[in-house]
Amino acid sequence: MKNVLLVLVFLCGFLGATSSVQAQTSNGFGLKAGFNYSYNGSYFRDAQLIFGDPLDNMGYHVGVFGKYHLGPVFVKPEIYFTNFVTNVVEQGVENRLITRRFDLPFLVGVNLIGRTLSVFGGPSGHLFLRDDITGDGGEFNAGFQVGVGLNFGRLGLDLRFERILNAQQVSFSDAVDFNTTDFRFQQLELGISLNF
Repeated sequence: MKNVLLVLVFLCGFLGATSSVQAQTSNGFGLKAGFNYSYNGSYFRDAQLIFGDPLDNMGYHVGVFGKYHLGPVFVKPEIYFTNFVTNVVEQGVENRLITRRFDLPFLVGVNLIGRTLSVFGGPSGHLFLRDDITGDGGEFNAGFQVGVGLNFGRLGLDLRFERILNAQQVSFSDAVDFNTTDFRFQQLELGISLNF
């Protein structure tokens, strides 16, 4: 409950700051949503999972953002809810891990063709609400995001890569052995946004 209250206070401050900046400039805020594909860095094993059931590691995100242009450079703080599933295969046994969290990226980008094409990147904080993985991250973890975006008026489309910086450990037990696997969350996000 304390974490949810913290996120709500942050969201109110974020929206207040965004509306005051919007009143002074042509910058603004908006809504965003999209799909995630999560994987844990074992590319060949993940490729097998994709060919087996490509929708198995899919998730979604929905939230708000602010975007402030400073010439060809922009800053874009965001807050959004993310829900995703990660399948981890250990000794032939597939384990399905569910994660729900608030993501708090602070992105800095450069507009390349007017404001139509952009590249961006920056740090991202993650406040975990539900995490089937117990490990170093606890309730808060940090990572980074990099990506490319297309803007068509008020409508935006972006593709980004995200990675958690701190390795997390997940433990699996079967009838004979107890195994611990280290991995870092990674995901691809495809999002659509509407700027107000």
